[in-house]
Amino acid sequence: MPKCIIKGCKKFTRYKNTKGLYCSMHLARIKRHGHPGLQTGFHKLEKLPHPTVDDFIRKNCDKLIDAELVKELRKIGFKQATLWVVKYRRRRLGIKKYLYGNVKKHKAWIRMQAIKKYGDKCELCGYRLNVDTHHIIPKNKGGIHEIDNLMILCPNCHAFITRGCVDLKSRKDIPALRKKLIKLLGHSYSYFG
Repeated sequence: MPKCIIKGCKKFTRYKNTKGLYCSMHLARIKRHGHPGLQTGFHKLEKLPHPTVDDFIRKNCDKLIDAELVKELRKIGFKQATLWVVKYRRRRLGIKKYLYGNVKKHKAWIRMQAIKKYGDKCELCGYRLNVDTHHIIPKNKGGIHEIDNLMILCPNCHAFITRGCVDLKSRKDIPALRKKLIKLLGHSYSYFG
């Protein structure tokens, strides 16, 4: 088989009877960059000046999540800062998304704490094989992602509430809503026994 014509490359071209001059690796580089060498320069997502932004990310990554970093960078004067650029720079620096001290900002952590606080079964029917968390006050109406604004529901009850079949304003309404649902749908709806 013919060898690749790039100096130092010991790979072969694809087929014995090919007229191609390059191996598959160098051919892919030519298609991607227009030349067989490695791409030099900045990645498309590296639009911000590195030393300043990298230092800012290093100093504030344990206090702020990526979206908050973007807001702060824009306040400082980096108008071209986007979430994708900050994520890319953070990954390049090897910084984890959520440091252990600030895990509380992570959605999964809050969901886990809500399940620990309110139990691992649906608060309306008692089903426990599969549970979701539901925002009592929706986020699009100003509700925040905190433990006190979450309730544990099975997928059926979650769909029932999300579609607006019943109205829920706060956690204080849950016992009355449970009684109402059991009355409407019969005793078979309740898994409590």
